[in-house]
Amino acid sequence: MKKKWKRIADNKMRGHGDIDYDKKVIRINKSKKKNKKRGSVIDSIVHEEYHRKHPKATERTTYRKTKKIVKKLGRKAKKKLYSKYR
Repeated sequence: MKKKWKRIADNKMRGHGDIDYDKKVIRINKSKKKNKKRGSVIDSIVHEEYHRKHPKATERTTYRKTKKIVKKLGRKAKKKLYSKYR
């Protein structure tokens, strides 16, 4: 049986988010405020989820795709993504 990915809100971490492929854990810092370089918490969530689905994608590609995906997301979809990280 495949191990499911664990999604954790970790407000004590320094960065906005990270992914551990070995442990299958995605951590998001929900306390980080929006900034010009990194975007919002939803941007971080989408970014890390993109890494999960496309582990060989470069950071540059991931940032570019994240921006496009977030633009297309509706309010309900954003809320659903956000709620996965408790």
